[in-house]
Amino acid sequence: MPQLSSQKMFSSLRATPKFKAVLLGDAGVGKSSLFLRIKDDVFDKKLQPTVGIESCFKSLCVDRAEVSFHIWDTAGVEKFQSLTRSYYRNTQVVLLVYSVHDCTSLQRLTKWIQDVEQHSPNAMKFLIGNKCDLEKSVSDQSANNFAATYECADVFLTSAKTGEGIDKALVKITRKLLNSYLGPFMLESHFACDSTSTYEESISLTKDTNNNSVKERSCCI
Repeated sequence: MPQLSSQKMFSSLRATPKFKAVLLGDAGVGKSSLFLRIKDDVFDKKLQPTVGIESCFKSLCVDRAEVSFHIWDTAGVEKFQSLTRSYYRNTQVVLLVYSVHDCTSLQRLTKWIQDVEQHSPNAMKFLIGNKCDLEKSVSDQSANNFAATYECADVFLTSAKTGEGIDKALVKITRKLLNSYLGPFMLESHFACDSTSTYEESISLTKDTNNNSVKERSCCI
């Protein structure tokens, strides 16, 4: 039986597919600024570090398929790390953020990856090199080697300050999700009752183990 393209399957759904994404990384790498840029398309140089959890919804239209991200900004300060672990549940996307201006911030992601492997082993990981508007201290080769070692699906350079690279990263992440999570789709009614989530409904996605993909098309973001 011929397999439907992800575009046709998504367009046939009554509900917009929702992916839960979490931003992880140490304090000072710009996660909260990146979150604010995604949420409101603004940059606040006086933004205070996040204490606890913030979240927002981001809708994208890619290849004529509408997708919604529920993005969580988790505190990078060590004393709050245990607080954030309960929010790994039902996570499909992990955005590992480091600062290209701070070479140690890349290596410090390893402790966050350990948490991901323990609490969300099936989540798709992406490496985000933030602050690309500053002088680069982390080479592209180092970032690519790190991504290969820890099985990140892709590497992106972004600037929360200027907005550079963020839309492109979101589109490519969405395409990889659409290509990897092919039907059948089932509504998870129990997730709507989860007190730690603000989802009204969620879609459980079965990963395509045959690595089948659809061709990239122009996006409509």
